[in-house]
Amino acid sequence: MKNTSMRKRNYMIWFMMLGLYFSCAGPGQSPQRAETQYSEDLSALRRTQDYKLTEPDAATATPRPRPEQQSQYPSSGAVTASQDVTRQLETLLAASAERNKEIKTLPGFTVQVYLGTSRDAAERAKRQVYNAVPEARPEVKFVQPNYRVIVGRFVDRMEAQSTYASLKQEFPNALIIPDRIQINE
Repeated sequence: MKNTSMRKRNYMIWFMMLGLYFSCAGPGQSPQRAETQYSEDLSALRRTQDYKLTEPDAATATPRPRPEQQSQYPSSGAVTASQDVTRQLETLLAASAERNKEIKTLPGFTVQVYLGTSRDAAERAKRQVYNAVPEARPEVKFVQPNYRVIVGRFVDRMEAQSTYASLKQEFPNALIIPDRIQINE
């Protein structure tokens, strides 16, 4: 029984290979490119445009400066200001500063070392962070129903990476997570 099914499978593979071989074989020699060149004249179908080149009138032409009358700007590099934009610039900068004061958070990253439902375990993890990295400032946050222990407020991921590396041995489940960072406090 196995021999017949095996034999059928082998025959089927051979037929498929033969079919693939003959389908890839070409009908003989391919045509040579050097012998046949394609050319077609499309000039009868192209639109023709007649452009008129006119000489500019002496009254409408822009005058060119004479060689002795080069420029109205001094060649020494000293330039005098004709308009003072200091007040406009100060107004724009003050408006920008007011808008920036309204921004309270920005996207950033933090290192999460604990996530669970036990407050005692969260407090233990916080103390453990102090022991592992004394300069760290861990926070316990309660987001119902879980307690989170997070460390640091980082603007970019590379800043968070160094704190993460120092905490990874003590907390194998530590993660760098995206977070909103409070600013202007």
